[in-house]
Amino acid sequence: MQEADLRPSSREELRAPAGANAAALGALAVLACAFLFASYCIARALVGGFGSGLGTIALCASATAAASIFLWWLVPFADFAEIFWVHLPADRRARAAQCPHCGYPHESRATCTECGRSTEPLPAWALGARPVRRLAAVLVPALVVGCVAGEAWCRLDESRFVVEARGAAGPYTRARAFPTGFARMSCDEDGALHSEAWPDFDRDRSWQSGDESRRPRGIGWKAEADEREAAEKAQRAP
Repeated sequence: MQEADLRPSSREELRAPAGANAAALGALAVLACAFLFASYCIARALVGGFGSGLGTIALCASATAAASIFLWWLVPFADFAEIFWVHLPADRRARAAQCPHCGYPHESRATCTECGRSTEPLPAWALGARPVRRLAAVLVPALVVGCVAGEAWCRLDESRFVVEARGAAGPYTRARAFPTGFARMSCDEDGALHSEAWPDFDRDRSWQSGDESRRPRGIGWKAEADEREAAEKAQRAP
């Protein structure tokens, strides 16, 4: 009885280790969620208004979806596992006259005597439909997670501001939480809550810091708001 040939087929496709693709796509998902979370928070601050209705949420979600275009340059990373574990080792072996599959010296043979596969170098990695589909499968749920988390973060920050404003004597104002410290929330003497939209931001382009040592550094509007807030706190202090 002839012994069965247990060598892999020459047409068998090289694959990355199990779980490598999942780890690479998981890292992409974390990065995408963080970016889209920050994008949604920034959109909420730019739109302005204290609290949010369905119109505001829809507008901010649309802006966040548009911002996701900046993540599409990560398409090659969706195939990171294949590039790192398959193509790079195969290219290195091919340059050393070794089988691209198992690394055995092939001595110009068309078929490797060790693994039985073709000794032809593997085709170079090329951008195709697979990494695009993979990245799209990551970005769609990441967009939902980023928008939901961003809205929850903004509402939590606004609820904390309400508690702080109630405990303050007189008008109260402070910057929004990270990553939107450029925008401010305020409560006037009548208890009305405000958050300025981007076109309404008070910008004094001629402003300079009260600290002369900081003036040559190009301190901008955020520093101006911080110094004003510190001055207001000093005035309210007993």
